[in-house]
Amino acid sequence: MNQFRTVKQAKDYLAGRIADEAAREGISLSETERKILYFSETDWTLPDMAQVSAEFDRDYDQNEYEQKIGGLVRAITLRDHSQDQVATEAWNEAVVKLSEGDNYLSVLVRIPEASVGGLHGFLPAWNTSQVRPPRDRLKLWVTAFVIVFGIFGLMIIGNWLFGARFWVVTDWVFDRDHSGLLVLIAVAIGLIWFKRGDLGLILKGMSKRS
Repeated sequence: MNQFRTVKQAKDYLAGRIADEAAREGISLSETERKILYFSETDWTLPDMAQVSAEFDRDYDQNEYEQKIGGLVRAITLRDHSQDQVATEAWNEAVVKLSEGDNYLSVLVRIPEASVGGLHGFLPAWNTSQVRPPRDRLKLWVTAFVIVFGIFGLMIIGNWLFGARFWVVTDWVFDRDHSGLLVLIAVAIGLIWFKRGDLGLILKGMSKRS
């Protein structure tokens, strides 16, 4: 059960952790920068948010601000993950609560995850966070299908361009003496899935059906 019953509670927790981390690192956060963490067009926010938003748009660079907050969030989550599992669970529960609505803070706390994947967010985030970016698992499966069909496409193109010479190469790859290469690739993929937690979910589902 989520310990945060309201969006306000979740925002207070996350904003407080970010402010504490800024103080810890000696990074200045103005009152406007603190308040804009509560920004939302549809959910609960501060009563003077219209004024705060106008001040932020006038006096601050949004990209620089998001990089600053993203750095603080990264420091918090990395330290919690290695030192405090209870804090990690509380952080994740607060993020989940915020994801129920449209809140700027939801975007800010996902900046470190979004910066990992590359390719403009097409690839899934290869991290161990319990809370994943939207559609991240779908991206994983789409990427897998692209790789599989890409291999078949390369085989067709290779056969068309090089004919028998191409199959000499593929025979070498799939030869019994070189099967270790395929095993290493399969093990690497399995380790990635295990790190993400997808393999555990699959095995758990199989055990429930049995």
